[in-house]
Amino acid sequence: MLVYNLGQPNEVVFPFGTEPVTIGRADTQPICIPHPSLSRQHALIEYTDGRFYVVDLQSKNGTFVNGTQVRRQELRFGDTLRLGDLHFLFMDNSPAVLAQEASVDGTGSVAPLRPQVVRAVTRVPLQELVRDAPSGEGPPSASETRTRDKLRILLEVAKLFSASDNIDVVLGQILDLAFQILHVDRGAVLLVNEATGELEPRVVKTAQGTPVHGQIYSQNIVEYVMRQSVAALFSDATQDPRLDDAQSVIIHRIRASMCVPLKPKDDIIGVLYVDNLSLPNRYSEEDLEFLVAFASQAALALENAALYRRIERETVERMQLTMDAKLASLAALVGGLAHELRNPLNFINNFARLSVARVGEVAELLEPQRSALPAETVEDLDDALSSLRETTTKIQEHGQRADSLIHGMLLHARRPAGVREERDLNAVVAESLNLGQGGARGQPLEVVVEAEYEPELGRVEMVAADLSRVFINVVDNAVYAMRQKRQQRGPAYTPTLRIRTLSRGPQVEVRIRDNGPGIPRELADKIFEPFFTTKPPGQGTGLGLSLSHEIVVQGHQGSFRMESTPGEFAEFIITLPRRARPGPR
Repeated sequence: MLVYNLGQPNEVVFPFGTEPVTIGRADTQPICIPHPSLSRQHALIEYTDGRFYVVDLQSKNGTFVNGTQVRRQELRFGDTLRLGDLHFLFMDNSPAVLAQEASVDGTGSVAPLRPQVVRAVTRVPLQELVRDAPSGEGPPSASETRTRDKLRILLEVAKLFSASDNIDVVLGQILDLAFQILHVDRGAVLLVNEATGELEPRVVKTAQGTPVHGQIYSQNIVEYVMRQSVAALFSDATQDPRLDDAQSVIIHRIRASMCVPLKPKDDIIGVLYVDNLSLPNRYSEEDLEFLVAFASQAALALENAALYRRIERETVERMQLTMDAKLASLAALVGGLAHELRNPLNFINNFARLSVARVGEVAELLEPQRSALPAETVEDLDDALSSLRETTTKIQEHGQRADSLIHGMLLHARRPAGVREERDLNAVVAESLNLGQGGARGQPLEVVVEAEYEPELGRVEMVAADLSRVFINVVDNAVYAMRQKRQQRGPAYTPTLRIRTLSRGPQVEVRIRDNGPGIPRELADKIFEPFFTTKPPGQGTGLGLSLSHEIVVQGHQGSFRMESTPGEFAEFIITLPRRARPGPR
């Protein structure tokens, strides 16, 4: 049906069914409106495939839907239709919609929900909102002051576009701004749950900032606005025929209320609801128009925040896929090289071990013959055997080191992609600390551990196995460094390892500090480079910190840095976002 002057004393309803119906000023038209701005046969309303369409019949003054001139256009709930100079509101009166909206009494009559003012959700031109803008001559009037406040609020909403990617923070700011300009006692923002399609409250506030318990909004009102896709003003909710028996209106003492959909484009993502508990007729049509403009800006801010989060999530996934693809390519290359290198390397290692054994056998065979040989010959043989033993031993040691390097390269290239999930970071760090100490190379070392885990750290999105590997590697290196210092200083030195977790807003921080010999300044910039190590040959591959740096920075979009004072301490600081974020961001 088409409604002219909805809610006014001269309201006129033009119902129609599923048969085509024409509108014009000629007496022969099914909907005849004798207005000079209409053509004799102006427009056609037709029903096709369950949808209503308006078709312009080459009218003189045109047919407009929501302010845009059209030739043929589908009509949706709450669309405004302009034919010539006449404005109508389209409300679907198909049987399915009537059954959904009906409130049937004992006689079977239908009592439709009738807000006092209904507005289609379209872009409200700023000039409409600022028609009473201050002229700058003389003191501003109350109307001019109010217009200036409206502009200020709209500018504040526009700032929310880039203010935060946290949707709940943006929602709270939206309500705070609504409280500043309108006579609002309470407000709520409800958003559509993408998984269920249901409307759910996200932020509920009062103007006084008092705690909110339970539902404070009218379910009938928000469902009406959501279903009809229109902005609605209820001057006195207690007098509306459909809301008279609504428990939410009675319990919450709702008098005047306004509700507008949040509609950044074609789809509704939620509704903005405000009300007043003391006075009826508290809001005007101008207030509703402002709230529509306000909600349009707010919807864009929400869509911007949601888009930012979605881009972040997709960027992280793309980075992970790219890294996995690179690692897979590198793994194939390194695997081929390792296969080619390991075959001759195995022969070298095997022959080195065999040569060492043969040297021992030759020495044993020579022992009974020493007395029969000249002293100079025996001395020459001993020197040759000693040199051969030393040479083959070195070949064996370096062969084993080469094998260890190849194994480390394979681990570096074939790091499996773990599953990212929310975990208790404190628990992961504590478990890694125990494993790192227990697996430290060399003789056992008594270490004093000072652990400070922030109780309110919360859960962090991570690949737990990868980060555990990082913490274990840092602890293992710290224990090795403190063992070296203990050998130099003796019992007077007490090895101390300090572990701390800290909350840094949207990030968390893990600090691992040892009081070992520290790292010289000239080496500090190289410690995260692949194959660089400060350990003696044979005791480190130089891949541990390089792999750890890759896991933290590329795999978790965090930061990994080191602070050190030579001779006193070395501290590794690992910073992680609570949620996966594309770095740097």
